[in-house]
Amino acid sequence: MNFGLAITISREITNTNIITELSDDMERYLKNKNYGNDIKEVVIGIICVSQGFEQFYKPKKARYTKDKKIIKSEGFEYEIEKCLEYSIKLDFEEFQSSSEEERKKIISREILLSLDTLESIKKKIKDFNWEQFKQDLENYFNEKGLL
Repeated sequence: MNFGLAITISREITNTNIITELSDDMERYLKNKNYGNDIKEVVIGIICVSQGFEQFYKPKKARYTKDKKIIKSEGFEYEIEKCLEYSIKLDFEEFQSSSEEERKKIISREILLSLDTLESIKKKIKDFNWEQFKQDLENYFNEKGLL
């Protein structure tokens, strides 16, 4: 399964590389796992913006794209199919004042909490082992010392 974190962060927050590295590492961890035929890819948006920008960056509700779809965005074109996308919003003050390790823990915690909010989308996606997916994420975060 493909996995990625899409990042929207205020410029006041430095060293966003840790989020990219976390995303890449999670992608490698989940790459060869199969949870069913209905989801090939999960993209979770990470939003962490200062108060002045909050009105422009609202978390996106879960969206499932079953059939192939071509997306054109910012000069790029890519194809998605059987893709679950949604975003979570982090507390800007907490995240900004945290160390790099604490930031990873915040993201890990919020990702796991977000899985519990996907009840409405779960009804549309029949062939996906949600429990195993959540367990594998918990195992990953525990192995990395992030829980």
